[in-house]
Order: sequence, then C-alpha cells, then structure tokens
Amino acid sequence: MTCSLQFFFSSSQYDDVDYIVLSGGISSIDGLAEMIENKLGTPTIMANPFVDMSLAYKVDAEALANDAPAMMIACGLAMRSFS
Repeated sequence: MTCSLQFFFSSSQYDDVDYIVLSGGISSIDGLAEMIENKLGTPTIMANPFVDMSLAYKVDAEALANDAPAMMIACGLAMRSFS
C-alpha cells in the first residue's frame, strides 16, 4: 500500500489523498480498513458497488455487502451495457 501511495504522489500533481477505497477479496479481512486508516492517517473504506442499487427481495443484502469488494470488476463490466 505504501509503495502504491509513494508512486501516486511522485507521478502526480497531488500531495494528499482524501480517502482510500479498498476493493478485491482481500479487502474483506476484518479490521483491515481500520488498520490502514490508523497506520496512514487517511480515511479508508471498503468498496461497495451495490450501495445505491435497489435489491430484489430474494437477495441476501448482508451476504452481498460482504462479497461486494470482490465484485467491483464484475459489477463494472455488467454496468457497461447501461451506458
């Protein structure tokens, strides 16, 4: 993570980030967002591409929220057909 931020700062005009968004399956590790936020001092959240979508009553919202960070690419690809 630190290497990615160092690269970002060295290759852009910015010297600060407002927040960090974690995605992918590993971002679901309990306490990871809090640990990164405490270590770097930057607000850190887990990505959830479904946060503003309405869900069918058959969808387990809690299970979907747990799996959401790992579904970023699949959700983005599925949404391409709507643009």
